[in-house]
Amino acid sequence: MRPLESDLPWDASKLTTRNDLSNVCSVCRSFDVIATPFLYRSLIFRGSPIDGSHWSKLPDDEEVKTQDEAEKLSFGLLCRLLDNRNDLLRSFVREMTFEEGNPDRVWRMLQPPNDVLATLVNRLPNLETIHYHDDLPITDGFVKVLLGHKKAPKLHLLGEYGRTRVNTKMPFVQKLHTSVDAKARAPRDLSEAEKRTRARPWEPQELALHDLFNAFPNLEELSVSVNWLQGGCVMGGRPSPTRISELDLPEGAKFPPLTSLSLSGYSVEGDEAALWRDSFPWERLRSLSLGVQSTPGLLELATGKVVNLKEFQITSYDPLSSSAGLDGFLRSIDSLESLTAKGAVPSLNSVLHQSSLKHVCLHEIEEPDRERQTLDAEQIGNLSRHCPKLTSLEIDLDPNGTWPDDIVRALATGFKNLHRLSIHIGLGIAHAEENPSMEEDFPQVLTESKAQDFGKRFFELRGPSVLETITLKTGENLRWFRQWQPMYARAEGNCAKVFEIYAPIEGNDEPRLKELESDDDRWFREFQERNMAHWNSTRQFNADSKPQRLSRSPRVFKDQAFPLSN
Repeated sequence: MRPLESDLPWDASKLTTRNDLSNVCSVCRSFDVIATPFLYRSLIFRGSPIDGSHWSKLPDDEEVKTQDEAEKLSFGLLCRLLDNRNDLLRSFVREMTFEEGNPDRVWRMLQPPNDVLATLVNRLPNLETIHYHDDLPITDGFVKVLLGHKKAPKLHLLGEYGRTRVNTKMPFVQKLHTSVDAKARAPRDLSEAEKRTRARPWEPQELALHDLFNAFPNLEELSVSVNWLQGGCVMGGRPSPTRISELDLPEGAKFPPLTSLSLSGYSVEGDEAALWRDSFPWERLRSLSLGVQSTPGLLELATGKVVNLKEFQITSYDPLSSSAGLDGFLRSIDSLESLTAKGAVPSLNSVLHQSSLKHVCLHEIEEPDRERQTLDAEQIGNLSRHCPKLTSLEIDLDPNGTWPDDIVRALATGFKNLHRLSIHIGLGIAHAEENPSMEEDFPQVLTESKAQDFGKRFFELRGPSVLETITLKTGENLRWFRQWQPMYARAEGNCAKVFEIYAPIEGNDEPRLKELESDDDRWFREFQERNMAHWNSTRQFNADSKPQRLSRSPRVFKDQAFPLSN
């Protein structure tokens, strides 16, 4: 096959997944040349799904079992990028992401004296962004390299847990997501063997916003979560001395130029409230998110000040005793394009005030002692008329055994620009205590045949349109119980379902239907996978390990794995 010429009408950038690009690379050398730059443009380092003990026990003369194992491991990718022969590969890299759960072997290599990440960044000439989803070490060498890099790459710290380094200025940090546990407990006392082999030493958590603002003066996105909830069986050692300091800005200090703010469990009251009211750059804010835990004081301070806000999200485990404060906040602005309200739901009139909305989510949690409020056909019609730009809509519907035709008609004949419609189907939990057979009845509320009936009637009424998908789902993520779940919550979780419905291809065809993995099922599967990966990586933790060697050339080299000279 001749090499691909420039006049060949083929665009690798249209391949949307990494698997697509990887498969193209495997076709032939010509395709590899085309796809590899796209494949290396954004790199992801994640924990290995294969047996971690395989890496900790490799003898000097043993190779990895398969070539694929070496290619997919974070360690192998680091080796490949640091190989002196791979200047071309390094020039492709624009973005690196370190996901949560990287193996200890990689984590150790990123620390002094190896400081491999500093070496790597220094050798990536076109690097623009680094994403940390884990509490990876920020070393002096790493800071120095970022400050001196010709492309001035941005660092996004998206997995900090109250142990963020703040003793030096880092103007390159653009995003910070930090979470602390106010009810944390120290780990149990470790044996001497565990102390010697533990890669990541435990430290107490701390949250001091003034220190963060001083260290990251150019911060544009800030997410702060303080967990005050504690339930179940309390395990571990003594209570942890988590330190949460009130914001105090010294003379001359100021808030960073934030455009996105997310707070959960952080109180803005007392002396601190005046600083937020008078010094926070409200006019710059484009995105505001509150919850899932209460954030007292912030909504009142923001009312009338966030004149350029585009996105607002509020979530809560509990319904509002009164929506007056939330309604007043929404009525004070008219710039919103996205509104998400889950658990804490505003009145419809305050939503109708936002004529520029493109996305709306209004979701109220089902509770055992009261009926939840859902939109009727007239209210849906009002929403369609007052918010004509909507492209995405998420609402609740309690069918009580049958699809209400007036509501289906209102949804189908309105919202002409809608691309996605999502409906949370109620199970009738308000009457759960009167229903001893809920475990048998709940699964029948949303079935494949009922989802098909909804889709058929909807598209009969709607006709041709730009609508792409309808999602029907049951189940609830916004529940928290101090100890055991009540029976209705267990029954709800066991029957959680998600169906996606697609428009008929031809006019007389049936709507296409696909059942997806529910949030509960996905969480349980991922929980099992994380536990299995952790068990695999630690089952030979106390055994002596020898230096690891990789076998493939040229992309994974056999020489010194981490050349630290530049």
